[in-house]
Amino acid sequence: MNEIRIEKKTIEKDIAHSKVAVLGLLADLHREPTQYDIILLRRLVKNIQPDLLCAEIHPDDWQSGDLSAVWPEYRETLLPLARRSDIIIVPVGGSTKGEIQLPRDDSLAGLRRLIVHFINRLQRLIMRLARHPDDLNGGALDTLCDGMCAVALWVSGPQAWQAWDEANRAILNNIVAATHRDPERRVLVTVDCRRRRWLIDHLRGISDIELFTYHAL
Repeated sequence: MNEIRIEKKTIEKDIAHSKVAVLGLLADLHREPTQYDIILLRRLVKNIQPDLLCAEIHPDDWQSGDLSAVWPEYRETLLPLARRSDIIIVPVGGSTKGEIQLPRDDSLAGLRRLIVHFINRLQRLIMRLARHPDDLNGGALDTLCDGMCAVALWVSGPQAWQAWDEANRAILNNIVAATHRDPERRVLVTVDCRRRRWLIDHLRGISDIELFTYHAL
């Protein structure tokens, strides 16, 4: 029995672990006026200095060079920071679409659209209170935003839920693929804050990924 345990421990030590942290961004919630200080985001990521920065940018958009639709956090802060440092940007976006998409052929589509529009609008108003990246990554605002997103998905119906889940899983697979291509790196994953908790829950179960908070990365 002792020999078997020693073998298992040896195998675990041989696995190349990547250190990964997830940082939620305001994403398209930037369409509304906000107190969120993008300079603080730049300072935070500059202090972390990750080897890889996984960005929620679709690989097709990245390859084409058309980044006109990327979020202000990338366009104004993270991409310029990466160009002036050793940070490598890895596009891991799972969908070219923005918010939750409602089915068009649903008899309740009009009502669903009205409710989801109200939730999105309320969410945007609440996110005006966000000042610091930490506000989107723990605490009351994060919990409230996550709950509202879950309600919006439930109202939108199974097709919208499936599309959102597929986009999340594509992002997860792209992150894992990046860590396998370049193992034993410090990886900062930056995604829509509404995906953050889902990704953390699913990254936690991957054997060759060691999950950290972004402050501890």
